Amino acid sequence: MKKILLLFLFTIFILGGCASDSSAEADLQPITFGAISSVDVLPLVIAEENGYFEDEGLEVTLELFNSANDRDSAYISGQLDGMICDMIAINLYQNSDVDLKITGLTDGDFRLIARPEIGIDDITDLVDQTVAISDHTSIEYALDKIVEANGLDQNDPNKTIVPAVPVRLEMLRNQQVDVALLPEPFSTLALNDGYTLLGSAKELGYYTSVTAFSQDVIDEKTEELERFYSAYNQAVDYLNETPIDEYEDIVIEIVGYAEDMKGSIENPVFRTNQLPTEDELQEVIDWVIEKDLIDDAFTPDQLIDDIGI
Repeated sequence: MKKILLLFLFTIFILGGCASDSSAEADLQPITFGAISSVDVLPLVIAEENGYFEDEGLEVTLELFNSANDRDSAYISGQLDGMICDMIAINLYQNSDVDLKITGLTDGDFRLIARPEIGIDDITDLVDQTVAISDHTSIEYALDKIVEANGLDQNDPNKTIVPAVPVRLEMLRNQQVDVALLPEPFSTLALNDGYTLLGSAKELGYYTSVTAFSQDVIDEKTEELERFYSAYNQAVDYLNETPIDEYEDIVIEIVGYAEDMKGSIENPVFRTNQLPTEDELQEVIDWVIEKDLIDDAFTPDQLIDDIGI
């Protein structure tokens, strides 16, 4: 009889524990996250596709946008908990009293592409060349830092402001500009057409794209964000360890590569979640001050939160 009673109590204890775990999972709040379709968002897409969010007991809605304006409008209107943006945007948001904090880095790139017929193959040849960029953005920041790293002045290239990336590529093809700073898939499209690679932002450490959440969400959804980044890191491991042909269709769809590029696409090496260094952030802060984009300077620690680390 004692054995039966002990077994009964043990069973109740186990079932109670399961019910408690289930209840804890049910208490997790959903996360809605926004991004522009790009290489940067691949870990999140894979986390969704492979069920890593679900394994964490987390409901994540991933909203993909065609432009930064659409993404920002969705965030400002309260439709998003967080998003992929960049360190320049974080400064601008904070300057407008929007408490958006950097919680991680992403791993795309901007590549500097030249028309082959102009006969330049080095960044030091950019003096007086017309370079298509978007101004007051991570694109302009990357160009400034790339040319400075190669001994030139920010004003040595003739900056031509072309915000829309597809138009930037078409202007390069139509000989309306000499050089363009392009993200994927546009940089690879140009290189496949025989254009010249002069350099890239990421190889010099000047790629500023980040994941970010509002401070309110960080405070209210602490456990959810920890699980969010756990799933993110699992997806990074999958991307780095799995042959791309096993998920290449997803890359083509999300990044926007042409179907005929299948078999020739290369992903970057993705990093598990980490924060930018103080020096990286300070360089961005100095740049937005120099460009007179903010009223008050921030310190690096005012722009970050280590919730996902």
